Amino acid sequence: MSQRERDRMVVVQQVVGGELKVNEGARRLGLSTRHMRRVVRRHERGGDESLIHGLRGRPSNRRLDGELRAAALAKAREELYGDFGPTLLSEHLARDGHVVQPATLRRWMIAEGLWTVKARGARHRRRRERRAAVGEMVLIDTSLHDWLEGRGEEEMVLIALIDDASSRLLCRFFPRDTGAANRKLLVEYLERYGRMGAVYADRAGHFRVNFRRRERQEKDEQEALTLIRRALGALDIELIIALSPQAKGRVERLFGTLQDRLIKEMRVAGICSMAEANRFLEETFIPFWQGRFTVEPAEPVDAHRPLPEGADLMRIFAENDQRVIGSDFSFRYKNRFYQIEEAEAHPKMPKSRVTLEHRLDGTLRFRWQDRYLLPTSLPGPPAKLKRSKTKAAPRKLSGAAGKPPPADHPWRRFPIRVGRGRSTSPASRATLPSPGAGGTEEQAKS
Repeated sequence: MSQRERDRMVVVQQVVGGELKVNEGARRLGLSTRHMRRVVRRHERGGDESLIHGLRGRPSNRRLDGELRAAALAKAREELYGDFGPTLLSEHLARDGHVVQPATLRRWMIAEGLWTVKARGARHRRRRERRAAVGEMVLIDTSLHDWLEGRGEEEMVLIALIDDASSRLLCRFFPRDTGAANRKLLVEYLERYGRMGAVYADRAGHFRVNFRRRERQEKDEQEALTLIRRALGALDIELIIALSPQAKGRVERLFGTLQDRLIKEMRVAGICSMAEANRFLEETFIPFWQGRFTVEPAEPVDAHRPLPEGADLMRIFAENDQRVIGSDFSFRYKNRFYQIEEAEAHPKMPKSRVTLEHRLDGTLRFRWQDRYLLPTSLPGPPAKLKRSKTKAAPRKLSGAAGKPPPADHPWRRFPIRVGRGRSTSPASRATLPSPGAGGTEEQAKS
């Protein structure tokens, strides 16, 4: 007999013995007066044993069939489902027509040694409340994992965007975690839902420039911007950098769920390539996620903002290079020469810069100021202009009409002596012969 049953026995004996009235005993036991009379009559017929529950020691009438338990445990022992948890395994059993609640299946698996309860650390952390409305903040991160479990030769990573208020998911597989891959997913999100209020990311090089960061801070220089930060700034979207994995715990927990569920679902579906995996995400898994794991936000409004009028996301998120336009309206890029045609030429183009946009769709666009150009690719360097060789005009001598100076010109009377015989004294000048004193013109020039 349990302690609760012993306490009830004391009250019932007091009512039978006349020490308490029926309604007072019912009040103490939390029963109705009618049911209290029923308990007293049962005690008068069967004694104290009547207070013990009649199903004690007997199997429950709501117990599941033994064949269902055997089928569930047999499925849990299969190699394909060997690492499935109780919740995911119960969903797959329901697909086969065997309905078992996860809590029941968890007890069965623990009893058979197929499931071990994980001990969690007791470190204290303060929980961050969700944002109130959809679109206020979106978390982005990448998971490097063996998603295909060695079934395919392709290496791929999963990049995911999850809404903080509702846990709405958008994710794609890419060959590598590059800036272009992150930009492609952001562009897809912006085209589908609009501009979010903020993007919460880690300190990867796609979002924050880490090179010479401390040196720039010591010199009080302006922080260098990544392409994603510059593009988000142009769209008036805040970029928040997390300083620890726990700060963006929602997306970290997301990958914990995906590395458990998504891997096993793709295993059951027999997916062996990245194209099949992305198709499975779009057609099957993400719709399942939206209906199973999303929550209702605190506010029903949508905080997404429409894109600015005329905004070109391919241009905003493109990787840019610049080249100088020559005087012949040509420029060079990767050892190739491009010629701007006369119809698109502008007098201000020479010595200015043309911008080369490497867009996410793989195209290359040429832009000068706000105009897009269609330059012609040249097979080689442009031909150089040959300058005409003209003889320089003879230098004219001083004097009237370019005639030689006369014999009595000061240049002839007082020549400049160079070398050791140079002297500026009147005596030295007096010894010099003059053309009029019998000297020759060559002596005067010397």
